[in-house]
Amino acid sequence: MTALDSKIFNVPIAILSLVDTDRIWFKSHYDLEINEIDKHPGLCASAILYDDIYLVEDARNDPRYLANPLVAGEFGL
Repeated sequence: MTALDSKIFNVPIAILSLVDTDRIWFKSHYDLEINEIDKHPGLCASAILYDDIYLVEDARNDPRYLANPLVAGEFGL
């Protein structure tokens, strides 16, 4: 499923995740070698706290995430 998503949306990685109180589990992932991360600094936590559609077209250019270590750091989301 995530491999197909990667091709459809022309993105290098695709993730299907589940969020609990302190972790984000990657239940399906394409071109990513980890299975979970802490809930903070994950982008998923922000999305589930928002009451409307939460769209992030490019995290590298989104002011909400410029300082996020997953975006600005070595991971390079």
